[in-house]
Amino acid sequence: IEMLSGQPGQPSNLITSGAMATILDQFAAAHNGLAPIVVIPDQLGASQLNPMCVDSVLGNSATYLTIDVPNWINHNLHVLSDRAYWGIGGFSQGGTCSIQLGTKYRGLYGSILDIAGELAPHHGSIPATIASAFGGSAPEYTAATPLALLASGAPYADTLGIFVAGQNDARFGAASVAVSNAAQAAGMTMHHLVSPGTAHDWKTVQFGIRNAIPLLGDRWGL
Repeated sequence: IEMLSGQPGQPSNLITSGAMATILDQFAAAHNGLAPIVVIPDQLGASQLNPMCVDSVLGNSATYLTIDVPNWINHNLHVLSDRAYWGIGGFSQGGTCSIQLGTKYRGLYGSILDIAGELAPHHGSIPATIASAFGGSAPEYTAATPLALLASGAPYADTLGIFVAGQNDARFGAASVAVSNAAQAAGMTMHHLVSPGTAHDWKTVQFGIRNAIPLLGDRWGL
């Protein structure tokens, strides 16, 4: 699984604040030393940047994540090639990326982990987003939103979608419900998980990773 940080952020946040390594170690200890392979690329380029996981004048983030990173994984790690054994996930902006890319590049990813993602990519206001990354085209912007991608690509009969939000995260929690419902309507095997007593924070991320890894492990035969 490719895992993506939020924005602002950096890949190491998932290790230090998200406890990714600790959670994987605990899973492996209970599963004969086996755990998912997790690769954490930098989809931002710098902590404050947000290329929104599309190819644009802001950077070819989509190509990097769906071609360059998978090529590196296939050449350097012992992995299976079938999409059923690949996933993409992330937190906040990274969660938005995971549903964008997991739907658009369905031939590569069979599982999606969206932890407190957004309803749509953004780079400031909607007009500013359209101008900065979509060449001024409102239809192109709309087509890149999770709800539009889910609707246009349905059915997703062999895709696992795991959606996580904090109980006290009003803004991103509402987005999580909307996107997860759309994923279920689009035919995904869908799990919507709510982290008790947390908000848009790293406790929610830890809850999400801790509960998603067993679901992914079941799918991947671990």
